[in-house]
Amino acid sequence: MFGDLAKAGTKAMGGARFGLLNVLPGALVTAVTVALVRAHAYDFGRPVDLGAVLPGKSELGPAVVFALAALVGGILLRPFERVLVQQLEGYWAAPSPLAPLRTAAVELHRRRRDNAFARLTLNKREELKFGRGPSSLADLAAQERRMGRQARAVARDRQLYQTYPDDRGLPRRPRKPALTHLMPTRLGNVLRRGEEMAGGRYGLDAMTVYPRIYPYISERLAEAMARQLELLAATASLSVSFGLLSALTLPLLGRLDWWSVTPFAAAALSVLAYRGAVVTARYTGTVFSTVFDLHRFDLTAAMRYPLPETAAEEFDLNQRLTSYLHDAETHTLHKDDGLGDKKFSHPREPTPPTGQPLIPPAGDGAGSA
Repeated sequence: MFGDLAKAGTKAMGGARFGLLNVLPGALVTAVTVALVRAHAYDFGRPVDLGAVLPGKSELGPAVVFALAALVGGILLRPFERVLVQQLEGYWAAPSPLAPLRTAAVELHRRRRDNAFARLTLNKREELKFGRGPSSLADLAAQERRMGRQARAVARDRQLYQTYPDDRGLPRRPRKPALTHLMPTRLGNVLRRGEEMAGGRYGLDAMTVYPRIYPYISERLAEAMARQLELLAATASLSVSFGLLSALTLPLLGRLDWWSVTPFAAAALSVLAYRGAVVTARYTGTVFSTVFDLHRFDLTAAMRYPLPETAAEEFDLNQRLTSYLHDAETHTLHKDDGLGDKKFSHPREPTPPTGQPLIPPAGDGAGSA
């Protein structure tokens, strides 16, 4: 009976993807805060007593209650944690308190991207080379150092530029703000670029089309994608949790002892976890692109259209499919301008999907993925 209840509870809280990492960030905030309170860290008139945190032999019951409270606290904080993770990604629409800062943050990232592109263009035009004629060993060594510095600067600028989505092809609107795909945070821009690189090269909108492609993804690729999404959600959630701990431990600055370092340590761990989330997001984009590289034709076949014979035909058909699927709630197929007159190609024997579930896994706390 208890096994069935555990299975039912696990299914209700996320199915097979629910595990320790799902509740660890919230449980960490709860456990550390309660431990600091039990150790009298917030009582400036008393020394911190870590021994008071550990339960004695007669406190086995309270220890179990504390562990359960930390677990329940992690589960209860999970919905709020998801909202905060979305703030990390840059979804700052109202009523988010960060909504007034969105325009300025997007402009900051636009300038970083454009400055990196300008430096790449300038370095390409003025690439350093060894000059002709005799040179002293000192001159050759100095030139080698300059070329090394330039190569490292080019690599940094190229890496920075490749973390941003490209919106230079978007139409310009007179007397209106420029259209952009940029997000106000670094993590959001990396995820947005991954989305664009996945389907944009083939005329597909990745987030519109992915649920239709997912049933046809190979098992190994689906597993890799799920693993990356879980790791991305975990690192982003840990960044949020350490940020909350930094805020909750700010009163410890008043102790003026070693415990006053706690808020800074938590903030450093939050930044470290955020950087880990950015690195994870880059590789997630690579896996996401692989899905479209290998399975984009499965969408065409599943929609019963003849497979295109050229890249231009593929791009045109994919744009039409994306447009129809994006606006499917407002149009019917037979009245669609792009697909209404297009002939179907029905196979003699229907080919079933490769065994994946028909519903794609929800991004666990990741608004983009």
